[in-house]
Amino acid sequence: MIATDQPNLRWYDYVFAKGDESDALIHDATRPDGRTLLVCGAGFDPRTLDVPQRVAVKARGDVTVVAMAPVAAGEHDGAEESARENATQLEKLFGPRLTLFPPPAVEDPSTLGTVLARELGKRFKVLDFDTVIVDMSGLPSSMSFPVIQLLLIQSMPDSAGRPFNGNLLVTVSEDASTDARIVATGLGPAGIMSSFTRLDDKKQNIWVPVLGKNSTEELKALVTLLRPDEVCPVVPFPSVDPLRADDLLVEHRTLLFDELRFEPRNVLYASESNPFDLYRQLVWLADRYRIALKPLGGATIIVSEHASKVLSLGALLAAHEADIAVGYVRPMSYRLEPDTGATRTPRIHTAWLTGQPYEEMSAA
Repeated sequence: MIATDQPNLRWYDYVFAKGDESDALIHDATRPDGRTLLVCGAGFDPRTLDVPQRVAVKARGDVTVVAMAPVAAGEHDGAEESARENATQLEKLFGPRLTLFPPPAVEDPSTLGTVLARELGKRFKVLDFDTVIVDMSGLPSSMSFPVIQLLLIQSMPDSAGRPFNGNLLVTVSEDASTDARIVATGLGPAGIMSSFTRLDDKKQNIWVPVLGKNSTEELKALVTLLRPDEVCPVVPFPSVDPLRADDLLVEHRTLLFDELRFEPRNVLYASESNPFDLYRQLVWLADRYRIALKPLGGATIIVSEHASKVLSLGALLAAHEADIAVGYVRPMSYRLEPDTGATRTPRIHTAWLTGQPYEEMSAA
């Protein structure tokens, strides 16, 4: 089988920072005479303020903020109070530059992100900013994925030119203790995000679930929708917890081994701290399967993310580049498990995806 040649990848070379280095990227991507847009969440998630607090200090020039409350609410005690407090803190940080933007009402949940991206473009002229920062930390993938996809598509040259010429930064506040506490509940039906490739009944379905804790019901719902012909689960390795990959395979063993009878050699191991590792593996996997299954009518690759936001970003980049479908199950609400008393230790991850660095690389 032939794998995609590395230099053909859009992010063969990439700009990615962790921790305090993210501050430098935010500073460098913004200009004193420029206009910056921050798109972030405004819900109950404890990570909601991590990135905005950095942007308020490090970003240069004129900063506009659009903060969106997730469609699914928190059902834990104090959820509404936490959301109000987060909104209050955002107002203190940005004042009149902040707009609290409720998600649009849609009949089909799979179109939420597409409608949202369209409204952001129409109301806030998102493509006109010099720099756009999308913070995935407090947003569900059904909202953040289509917005980032819009900007990535509009940043590619075509016959109509390049509508978005600015810098695009995607940020994630990674906090394993918080990830473990937020559990999706009251799940809606599984679906395919409308901003990406759709399913094709004439092709084989190859499903790539990025495994995470407490996601068994989500995985089962996607199995019912996709009826996959082959499964290639992704587990985090290397990971902060060296046993996390094994623990996930054990947690989901009934579905994977007993029901789906997947081939153990199909497991993908992706770095927990670098989304570009998963991105590259998924692009190559899609290429290999399409070549191998071409005599049988071809293959549709579907990725679904159930793990950390960092790995979710890797799945998004691959879906954008390799025409991969994105499966999801929309939670009706979230439950925040009790705080164990452990101190939060968020670490900001920042991927600079379009703009100045890549123009310099092309010119070199």
